[in-house]
Parts: sequence; structure tokens; C-alpha cells
Amino acid sequence: MKNHTTYGAHLTLRIANIERRHALQGPHGVSDLLVDLIDRIGMRILAGPLTAEETGDPERRGWSSVAILYESHCAIHTYPELGEAFLDVFSCKTFPIAAITTLLTERFGEFAIVEQSLTDRGIHWGPNVEKELASWVLTRSGS
Repeated sequence: MKNHTTYGAHLTLRIANIERRHALQGPHGVSDLLVDLIDRIGMRILAGPLTAEETGDPERRGWSSVAILYESHCAIHTYPELGEAFLDVFSCKTFPIAAITTLLTERFGEFAIVEQSLTDRGIHWGPNVEKELASWVLTRSGS
């Protein structure tokens, strides 16, 4: 998943036709899902999850939850009335995508992945990430 010339991998999923729409509702269910997903892929929470409800039109109504990880971040945005969700996992540590889809199946039942993207991020970073970060900081500070 991650090659030696990138910082990390960024997975985005849009899932639709979710069988168990009730699992997309409420702050506890959504944040618990995020915590379980983070644990399942072997990462650690630094802050969060922070979970909030978006009210309004049915196509925009739902719940969002985000966690800052020691390894980067993870977020989910749910739309119960549409039976859809967006998931975002970015990490400098490799992670098993199959573990994510297995957990989603356990929670949501049947669903369809209608969009999936796995992108290498930080392609300008060399294999020595600490050296590259130090160089980036110097550039940003004007030194």
C-alpha cells in the first residue's frame, strides 16, 4: 500500500445502499464505529472522536465523526435517509483495507462501494521522512 517515497496512504470510500440505516444514526453509534475501525486497523487515537449532527435537508442530514490519530486521521460522514456514508482514512502507517470493509459489513450489513480511492500522499517526501520534515519546516520558517 505505501511505497518508500511517500508519506502515507489516503483511502476514501463512498458506500451506498446500506442495509442497516439505523447504524448511521446517533452520536454514539457513529463514534463507536470510528473507534472500533481505528482499533481494528491497529492505530491509536490522539484526540477525539469529535462527533456532530448535521441537520437540514434530507440529502444533507446525518452525522460526522473525526479522530486525530498518532498516525494521522480518520473520519466518517453518514446520511441515514439516503443509506450512504463517506469514510476517510489517512495514515503514515500501512493498514488493511479488508479489515475496514469487514467491519463495515458487520455494522451496516449489505452495502455497495460506489467510490473508492487509494492515493499515495506526500510523494515529494523522500525515504527519510524526518529529514524531509526538517527541510519543510526550514522552508516554511523562511530560514
